[in-house]
Amino acid sequence: MRLFILLLAFSFAASTPVSTSAQDSGGRDTTWTYGGSLGLDLSGLAILNPRVGGGTGRVGLGGLGSVSANHKGQKSFWNNQVSLQLSVQKLGRTSLSQPEGFQKNLDVLRLTSTYGYKIGGDKWYVSADLLAQSQLLETYKSNYLKPVVLDGKQDIVVSKFLSPALVQFSPGVTFKPNGHMTFQYSPVAVRFIYVADDSLALLDIHGNEVTRDANGVITDYKNHFLGLGSELVGRYENKYYNDRLSVNSTLRLFSNYLDSPSAIDVLFTNNFSIQLFKGLSLDLLGELFYDQDVKMNLDSNDNGVYGDSGDKQAPAAQLTGAFLLKYSKIF
Repeated sequence: MRLFILLLAFSFAASTPVSTSAQDSGGRDTTWTYGGSLGLDLSGLAILNPRVGGGTGRVGLGGLGSVSANHKGQKSFWNNQVSLQLSVQKLGRTSLSQPEGFQKNLDVLRLTSTYGYKIGGDKWYVSADLLAQSQLLETYKSNYLKPVVLDGKQDIVVSKFLSPALVQFSPGVTFKPNGHMTFQYSPVAVRFIYVADDSLALLDIHGNEVTRDANGVITDYKNHFLGLGSELVGRYENKYYNDRLSVNSTLRLFSNYLDSPSAIDVLFTNNFSIQLFKGLSLDLLGELFYDQDVKMNLDSNDNGVYGDSGDKQAPAAQLTGAFLLKYSKIF
């Protein structure tokens, strides 16, 4: 479980809904709506000559943000969003053996795009959904942004931009029972994992295809993995208590017909926003991720350290949480 708490942070969020109206070739009105948000983590604590037991300094940089462009016509909709979750921190050193530099807390770059065309009444659409995900920063096994020496072992790169990258395309049907809830089902969803760097593909941790012999030695590998299956996507958006509490949740469930269809890949994202005062809100973000082909660091020896010599790498559920104090301004 990864718990990422943004405390003592100056946070700025900008929400910019802009609508433009035009007419399509059939003379029907169409509307585009644009929006965005940005929360910055600029926390810091400096201590010179700390007293014994008084702690050490810390610098945190990063933020959470997104931009969106949504289209709504009389018979169609097209929703698009690009989001980035990125944060690093640097702690003051207490010994010469302690590595120096920034550690990564969070790094997720994600694109979602959903198109739907009405086929019956006001609730049914033929649709297509696209999900693409990667990261920005190169990261080492130690979780630092540059190589360090731990326990006498040299550090290695374990991930970078497009290594890995996930792309999923899901054509199907969408059902909208009301203005707050949406269900989308695809019986022929395509899931593609790509690892651009050959040395990272050989690590066998990102879900690309790897062949091993009877002794577990890698004999062949591919930079990609292709899955074909079905996907169910559920979305819920609503506001409560005179719009002081807003809820936004998305649940994605994917089953691969070609490999262990009973093992369901899960991506569950949630955002709860509480308006404290005008323009000031407290946001709670939570995410659960599981992919049977992607390995996580497991604390096998229960010592509170992930990735040391006694731990294992295996598919597991990853939990990510964040508290964010945001100041919002519409302009």
